[in-house]
Amino acid sequence: MSYKHNNLMAMRQSWWDDQSTPSVAAEKQFLQQTLSEKGVYATPSLDDVKYFFFSLPSIIIVKGYALGFTSQLVKDMINQHIEINRHTLSARNQIKIQFRM
Repeated sequence: MSYKHNNLMAMRQSWWDDQSTPSVAAEKQFLQQTLSEKGVYATPSLDDVKYFFFSLPSIIIVKGYALGFTSQLVKDMINQHIEINRHTLSARNQIKIQFRM
């Protein structure tokens, strides 16, 4: 794994493991609601949200950290990721993480 991959994976894991920050809890709920609204899962569990979060392209992770995952720019990027990968996400198949920055 590359240095960049290790840092971004650490960012993902750190955000996901954060149980004490209210904004992170709200963003996890937002992702859960988005998956439901977009019809990826009827009633997404936290495991579904974790799978989805770890499938997000690195640009979304970086922008999400900087602007918040509920900012309009990041929402649009998330929606685009869902539209492109809807079938793969629904089947919970592995998605190669994109590192375009």
